[in-house]
Amino acid sequence: MFYIGSSFQAYWEQCGDSRIHPADKPFFDFDKSRAEQEQLATAFKTDEYGPWPFDGPLDTAKVVICYANAHYAPGDVEHRDCIRAQRTGKEDLPGQWEAYYMPRIGIALGMDMSQLRRLVSVFNVCPYPSIRMPERAIRFASGLPSVWAAQKQLREVLIPKAQAGEIFLVMARKHQLWGVIEGFDSSNIAFSRNIGGHLGPKLGGSIRRWLESSA
Repeated sequence: MFYIGSSFQAYWEQCGDSRIHPADKPFFDFDKSRAEQEQLATAFKTDEYGPWPFDGPLDTAKVVICYANAHYAPGDVEHRDCIRAQRTGKEDLPGQWEAYYMPRIGIALGMDMSQLRRLVSVFNVCPYPSIRMPERAIRFASGLPSVWAAQKQLREVLIPKAQAGEIFLVMARKHQLWGVIEGFDSSNIAFSRNIGGHLGPKLGGSIRRWLESSA
């Protein structure tokens, strides 16, 4: 277990029902006070549901896949309670987004959602959803305390866990914002640069073989 009882869990417990984490709010407020053409954070959809730092059992997952941020869809407002519940770190990978996970993760691993639910956690470097994340939004996100907290969790917890062979860690999106590059001396840390965060059959096969060998 590497989420429950951690400083990262304590950080997200401070958020409660807020649509923006209290530590991030001054930065959003300042950005909104600027001239419209200078605003950087307009890509993020913070008006309908709260932040979305990860999906799935981050506390016990065997595979952690690091993405950019959640993809915004208006219908997700119906799942606001599910999104909030994910922050416990114990919830299964939610079936509501099977159409997103299966082509990117499930097909590569040769698994269906029933197999992925307890094995995989998707970790977002930025917790705020958007339709897309343009360069101006990346610049804004790079200064947010919630992004720093995600980077800290990656560097101080997830990377050491992967180096110790306890999890398989995949850096799949926004490597620059995560602050990582290839070069780790560990077979349990992989980088994917496929468009859209698709892991692909080669990487999927490596993950599947590791899961089978560590069962």
